[in-house]
Amino acid sequence: MNVKSFLIGMLCLLATGVSFVSCNDDNDDFLDDTGSKVSLPGRRAYILYEGSYGQGNSGLAFYAPDGNADFIGDIYTVQNGKGLGDTGSAMIEHDDNIYVVVSGSSYVARLNAAGVEQCRHEFEYMPRYIDAEDGYVYVTQYGGRVSKLDAVTLDEVGVYQGQSDHAYEGIVECNGLLYVADSQTRDESATVVLGYNSEVLVIDPNSMQLKQTVSVTVNPERLWECDGKVYLISRDVYDLTSYQKISRNELQIIDPSKGNQVTEIKEATKLAKGDNGLLYLIDTDTENSFFTYNISTGKITDHTFLNNNPEELSSATIYLFEVDDETGDIYIGTSDYVSEGTVYRFDASGTFKEKFDAGGINPNSMIFVD
Repeated sequence: MNVKSFLIGMLCLLATGVSFVSCNDDNDDFLDDTGSKVSLPGRRAYILYEGSYGQGNSGLAFYAPDGNADFIGDIYTVQNGKGLGDTGSAMIEHDDNIYVVVSGSSYVARLNAAGVEQCRHEFEYMPRYIDAEDGYVYVTQYGGRVSKLDAVTLDEVGVYQGQSDHAYEGIVECNGLLYVADSQTRDESATVVLGYNSEVLVIDPNSMQLKQTVSVTVNPERLWECDGKVYLISRDVYDLTSYQKISRNELQIIDPSKGNQVTEIKEATKLAKGDNGLLYLIDTDTENSFFTYNISTGKITDHTFLNNNPEELSSATIYLFEVDDETGDIYIGTSDYVSEGTVYRFDASGTFKEKFDAGGINPNSMIFVD
């Protein structure tokens, strides 16, 4: 008898009827499901949907990628007896914990692997995006702030304060430094855009001091780290008087090894990292187009990475785009801004597998925990 399998089986048996412990023969670690009101499989995914701004209808859905558990449209409410709040904007997994940023309600929360809230940190200014590294989480905010929080307690242990009328968006750690998108200038209420910025800030996470500013395409928003480089998407810009589009979405690379040199790659709206040396990209300017970028060769494949995608995906508003780093499966979530979104699942070859409801309005991110 395999001793490891026997011990895991015994622990699973002992967990029945009490606080649930996830048991998975393929995982040496146990997920912390303390306080869970439902039994969850060892491998699971969560979908954050932001809801409608100001309506307090954000939520967290549970999905079983292996098909061994029922979908739960709002597991956060099931587990915590209350709603998530207003406008969930970002979510990451770090050390088997789930971190959720709820912009409209101005807080970030740490949840255990079952979605049970452990603690939260509330902000004076609206939080937007989050990254984690070496026992800390870093949260961008409107009001020109980046907060450094202890990843366990969420106590603030440091802060970078920039210009108070600037709106910071995406953040990523790369080669020991933080890269932060300085996106817009806003009024005191942070609701009115006064202008668009075109810089990425480089911050030392130890001192939380600015080291460098990098000029990029106007209105930078999302950042990703891949193989020691920072990938950036700047968003559409509209004339504040005529509301005509004056600048398009643009994928760029910031190369720290070359003094943070910036290279423009291609128009793109959405990016998802594969575990195969590829970046999956979507351009949504007119009709949705799907293509890839090879990190090693720098080459773009103009042909679609989807083989038999449903026809509606060619024109749907795409809100969520993630790749499962274990299986390579591709998930694309759509929104019409008023009703429950839909998530489309493809295997690693791009073959359509299924579609399912997202749990709520405007699904924007998805994480995998095992």
